[in-house]
Amino acid sequence: MNAGDILQQVDGLTHDKLTYFVRAGYLNPKKIKRGSLNYNKFSGKDLFLVKRAWEYIKTYDMKTKAAFKRAENEFKDPQMALWR
Repeated sequence: MNAGDILQQVDGLTHDKLTYFVRAGYLNPKKIKRGSLNYNKFSGKDLFLVKRAWEYIKTYDMKTKAAFKRAENEFKDPQMALWR
């Protein structure tokens, strides 16, 4: 999926914020070259991480690093989601 697909599924997320998450290393999409331009191709894992982390950031005013770390832990062990 591309950035537009992510933005449609994550309420309130902006393109600038998504770009920041990628540049900061919180998300690692594949790079796809089309002509002279490079595009990000996001996976299902990327979508899960950004959805969960964004929820923590907006709802609990959590710092970005902590939000993505918690989202990553939930992705690895879905039972961790029961503790929130």
